[in-house]
Amino acid sequence: MRTRLLVSTVGIALAAVLVLGVPLGVVQARRERSTATSRLEREADAVAAAVDDRLEAHKRLDPARLRALVRRGHSVTITVPGRTATVVGSPIDGSALRVPSGASQRARVIAAAPMSELSERQRHVWLVVSALSAAGILAAVLLALVQGRRLARPLERLARTSSRLGTGDFSARAAHSRVPEIDAVAQALDASAVRIARLIGREREFSANVSHQLRTPLTGLRLRLEELGTLHDRDEIAHEVERALDQTDRLERTIGELLAASRGADRDLRSLRLDELVAEHAAGWRPIFAGAGRRLVVGASSPVMALVSAGAVGQALDVLLENALRHGAGPVAVLLEGLDDEARISVLDQGPGIPEQARAAIFERGSSLAGGTGVGLSLARALVEADGGRLVLAERSPPRFEIRLRVPR
Repeated sequence: MRTRLLVSTVGIALAAVLVLGVPLGVVQARRERSTATSRLEREADAVAAAVDDRLEAHKRLDPARLRALVRRGHSVTITVPGRTATVVGSPIDGSALRVPSGASQRARVIAAAPMSELSERQRHVWLVVSALSAAGILAAVLLALVQGRRLARPLERLARTSSRLGTGDFSARAAHSRVPEIDAVAQALDASAVRIARLIGREREFSANVSHQLRTPLTGLRLRLEELGTLHDRDEIAHEVERALDQTDRLERTIGELLAASRGADRDLRSLRLDELVAEHAAGWRPIFAGAGRRLVVGASSPVMALVSAGAVGQALDVLLENALRHGAGPVAVLLEGLDDEARISVLDQGPGIPEQARAAIFERGSSLAGGTGVGLSLARALVEADGGRLVLAERSPPRFEIRLRVPR
């Protein structure tokens, strides 16, 4: 870019010299010739006037007095009819510029100057024009270098920023250069970096959420498939196959719901019976708890309605049950309460509890007190809040988590 800008600028400067400098030199050279001719004509007129005065007074011509009217290096030839021509001034060798007087009445007067004098003046004109042209071209080169640097450096910085973005550094930002067009590109690049970072962040979050949420359902599905190998009764086998297919459908729904959540899709909130939802998920978790030698108890006194999306609340409940299984102790209870203004799903166990200083941090993504992934509680809270509800730690020891949901009016 710098080379192209330099070449184009020098080309424009040369074109300007050809279009303006050469005609200017020609005009000035002609002007010098015209000036020299006018100067010689004035000399001839001055000598002619003196000659006419002498001839009118019937006096002889005095070359010594006439020489004072002639510039050094010039000569004047005076021709009086019937007399020998008189030459006043210095003799001229070589070519000369000759101009006759237009005011002489009694004699013919011709002033002459060496052509070298005119050539020297014209050479000086061309030297001045050439010097100005060279100065203009040099100024154009310097301007092109400065402008090329001013334009190239921001573009080089943009290239480096783009390279950093290509390597995955989405914190890279393009510097502003006070060149509107380049700044517009920089702003578009920065905006693209933000959008790409958000997109990559959502994809990574989706991958982490799917990995976390599918782990337990896959374990449950594996247990059912293993149990199929020990059964011989056709009815029992058919029942287990049906439950395994239900588990597969649940996995498919989980993936779809997590994908919709990562894209920020609108929630399909409906009035649902939470007691049926809790019972369905508890049934899927009981074999897993039983395999770990623990009990899962559900307490629901009556049907409880809430305005929710079944998938989000079910996944949040799965997260709480998995946390109770992995980090808690003793039996796990799921309690369901229907209040005037909200419905509550509580999950509690007999584990050691959560320290006070970690009460707020446990819901932050990546935060874990027992070496976990730190994804579950953060995801559960996000899913519940997307439905307009809340996920809170109601009691620290023993731990009691509550999902609080809106009640349909």
